[in-house]
Amino acid sequence: MAAIASREDSPGTDVFVTRHGSFIVRSDLGCFLQVLDFCSGQDLRVQELHPACRGGDHYVADPTSSTICILRGDSFCKVLDLSSELPTDALPLHPSCRGGDHYASCEGRFFIFFLARGKVLSVADLATGAAAKEVHWEPPLLRGLYYYGTDATHLACFRVEEKTLRGHRFAVAGHVEPFVVHPDVASFLPGGLALTHGPAFGAWECLKLISNATDLPMPSSHEITRQVGYSKLASSQRFSVSGSLDAESLAIALLQSQFALPAAYGGVGLRTEQEEWEEVAEEGEPLRVILQPRQKLYWWQYRLGLGKETLLFCRSLKVTRSPTPPTHIPLPPADS
Repeated sequence: MAAIASREDSPGTDVFVTRHGSFIVRSDLGCFLQVLDFCSGQDLRVQELHPACRGGDHYVADPTSSTICILRGDSFCKVLDLSSELPTDALPLHPSCRGGDHYASCEGRFFIFFLARGKVLSVADLATGAAAKEVHWEPPLLRGLYYYGTDATHLACFRVEEKTLRGHRFAVAGHVEPFVVHPDVASFLPGGLALTHGPAFGAWECLKLISNATDLPMPSSHEITRQVGYSKLASSQRFSVSGSLDAESLAIALLQSQFALPAAYGGVGLRTEQEEWEEVAEEGEPLRVILQPRQKLYWWQYRLGLGKETLLFCRSLKVTRSPTPPTHIPLPPADS
């Protein structure tokens, strides 16, 4: 079953809220999403990350503030605008604040999740570790994919439940309120397209069969017609883009990222950047062969898609003498 990639498995991806809205950072794609709130999907737009704001391990903000903290290794810096501002000079993280699996902020405090120890540390300042105290949470609240402060007094986390991305809003100790994350928001996260459109697939499709039913060699001429290129998703995300980004490039980058993910996150683990990502077009190729007696030849094309929808038609063809699809995959693995 498809799932959203965890923060651990998608470095540079994070979620936070400021007084200006709700944000998802995709440092791997060099952009971030801003939306009024994660539930409604209203006023959804995607902007470029300033180069100096890329490559963060964590992105953290307090919902009552405009300041965003970018953590890299054992230090952090602050910025007010991820798209246009240079961050402040880096400050060292206090030793007690280093190595967290997740960071979130609300109530004017930072919450640092150490999942292996089942521990959540709350501090007033990341640089000094001041007013540190441990917070006890029930184990189910420590199974989130992403954590963030959602308002002045509540934290929240994302989890995939029943094939849907849900948020869970909770006080530091108290009642939990679930909500559904809007599909356009979910689709921006690593693995999100598999949730909204179905898991990725890669398969060989038989384009043509030619055969010789006689007992003599038979020369023959044919034309192999195939589609090559990229076909847009039938129901694409409603992203407004700004800066040098354009909607088509963003859609392609999200698809390439989805295809590269492992099957656990609805991907196929393949790199597709080298394929032709222009609008799909039909091409014909003349073919002249001499078929041997009783011989059959099968022409195959490799295609990728989401759910039941084919989206990328690869150029390369494969010929077999058997109706069984080829086993060779004509694309490099994502981890190569």
